[in-house]
Amino acid sequence: MLTLTGAADAPDWASALRQDAQAFHDDIATNHPGMVDTANPRFASKNDRQLALAVQRARRTREYAGYWFALRAYAAAFDDGHLEFGAGRDQVQPQLPTRWPGFLTAIDDDGRQRVATHVDWSRLPIGAELIECDGRSADALAKTNVGAFSGRWFLRAVRMEEGGRLFLDQGNPWVTRPSICTFLVETRRRSVKLDWRIIDPAERDRHLARTFSRAAEPIGMRTLPDNSLWITLSDFKGDPEGPAAKALVPLIARLTASPESLRNARAIVLDLRGNHGGSSDWSRQIARLIWGKPAVDAVNLGSDAVEWRASSSNIATLKQFAASLDASSNSSPEVRGWLGETIAGMELARMSGKPVWANVSAAKRNSVSDRSIPTLGRPVLMITDPGCGSACLDAADLWLALGAIHVGQQTSADTVYMDARKDTLPSGFGRVVLPMKVYRGRKRGSNVPLTPSYVFRGSLADTQSLERWVSEIINRLSSTRSANMLSR
Repeated sequence: MLTLTGAADAPDWASALRQDAQAFHDDIATNHPGMVDTANPRFASKNDRQLALAVQRARRTREYAGYWFALRAYAAAFDDGHLEFGAGRDQVQPQLPTRWPGFLTAIDDDGRQRVATHVDWSRLPIGAELIECDGRSADALAKTNVGAFSGRWFLRAVRMEEGGRLFLDQGNPWVTRPSICTFLVETRRRSVKLDWRIIDPAERDRHLARTFSRAAEPIGMRTLPDNSLWITLSDFKGDPEGPAAKALVPLIARLTASPESLRNARAIVLDLRGNHGGSSDWSRQIARLIWGKPAVDAVNLGSDAVEWRASSSNIATLKQFAASLDASSNSSPEVRGWLGETIAGMELARMSGKPVWANVSAAKRNSVSDRSIPTLGRPVLMITDPGCGSACLDAADLWLALGAIHVGQQTSADTVYMDARKDTLPSGFGRVVLPMKVYRGRKRGSNVPLTPSYVFRGSLADTQSLERWVSEIINRLSSTRSANMLSR
């Protein structure tokens, strides 16, 4: 770790920003597949431009907020959920004092920004719609002050998840804090001069949670009153000794030991609320239990090849993961075999002086015909929320190809750069996440979300209302199926 200049209790944040921005740039240059991606010729120049911008901002950086938001902007510029900057673990993170005007807005499904939470002194009611601030439209303000530091602002899921931060002032020196805003209150416009006051972290988090809520119920299964089987899959993390594995392994064992619970169910509900991704192996195991191994193996997910950046750091990351799998009883033999093949291929490519290793066998496994996909005697419904990304999207791709019915809300999205690793930056105050591989010819396009066939307009955190709504869909599907059988 590099030592920061300045007093021990007051780090030189300009120096930290220069050091960490350079390290971020070099990590991307050395390990990211985008640097050698012929389909993305502007990637390297974007990396250079972001470094130049961060160094320029370092000249004006005096506080932690300048450091933090400059590197947040660096990562956000790539519009990639697998390329991130966050807090490091080697240093105690300074607090970002927060001010607010007594209310927070949320971005609705229709794109409008409305007051979602408030206190009395704000003088704004719940539901008041933001029109503009200081001559800037609500959309332009959110894109500049929030989107530029989160990335992927073109995605509805990101806008809904991050939009509540618009009226939180954490000292970001790279934006202008709103002063006078206009709201539509019922049918009248109201101009409000914002009164920015300190809010403590606990109260801030309580109000922020009201701007966007995600359910993340414990992994497990239960039977609904109509004999439908509801399987909650809120996490797919790949750590074999982590909480997800310790819940998924017995769940899968239980389903394997009692196949009649799947066979006799009126419908099967696969609940992905709260799932950010992890390992795609879990969704394949679940799919094999529902549709059968031949059907899962026959699905064409449409990837021409998978190319891994064959850097020494990426290889070391995969070897470390392989060691954790070998030491655990919760790991999948199939994943261990795939990992061994990948590491060997990357090492061979590196010894041969090649920047990437192309896993063509993975593409071949995913390019067989759909002839073996069976028609089940019951509907399978898949619930998603706006946070579904990475391996959660892989699960959705697979289950939809097998005939699942998509319900809930639009997902997040990911680029074709996947399988991320983490690195701590030299100062210890920051950590970056970088992808190691790129898909070639994936059916689902880069940063393209999945939209449900049945959209839930309420709060997905309200499980009871969601359950009633899902039961209505099951009834409708069952009635349609019965009518079709009678007409034959």
